[in-house]
Amino acid sequence: MYTEAVAKRTRDPEGRRNLILRAAGELIREIGVSALTHRKVAERAKVPLGSTTQYFASLTDLIAEALTGMAEQREAMLDEVAQDIIQAEDVASVLADLVEDAISDPTLLRNELSFWLCYAIHPKLEGLMRSSDEVVLRTLSQISTPEQARAIVVHIYGVMLHIAVHGRTMPREEMKASFRRLLSDPPVPESRGGP
Repeated sequence: MYTEAVAKRTRDPEGRRNLILRAAGELIREIGVSALTHRKVAERAKVPLGSTTQYFASLTDLIAEALTGMAEQREAMLDEVAQDIIQAEDVASVLADLVEDAISDPTLLRNELSFWLCYAIHPKLEGLMRSSDEVVLRTLSQISTPEQARAIVVHIYGVMLHIAVHGRTMPREEMKASFRRLLSDPPVPESRGGP
């Protein structure tokens, strides 16, 4: 009996570490970054509490690594969206669909906003958000000017934040119209500073 118990407890440090990361990612999606604790992660992963601190020096380190994995999934999704944008006859509709998908679940929207805050205040995470933005900016720059691409990304953030704060969605036609304006407005020429 003792040998069976020992055999069942074969050490697999990498497997346990991956269990912890998977549990952290699931919890981040469900409850957000700010509610994550070592205890909740250990309970979800079904590992001793000490395992979370054994593999990750701090909660920030655990969150950073979990979000890094999530960022890779996010970038793969954004690559698909990029293809939709490039191939679209009506880019404004595709962008409106993107925003509608992002705001369809209030919990996911709140969690997305908590990611933004986390990315902004934790040095280990700041590059993750930037890399996702770069995918979108690169794509939009293929069908518009770089200035228009930046304006569209900022507009998407603003719409999502507005909806999260006010709890009201923006009508789809209004969203499409705003994207059309951003896509059609000619870029403002740079000031030359001379006569």
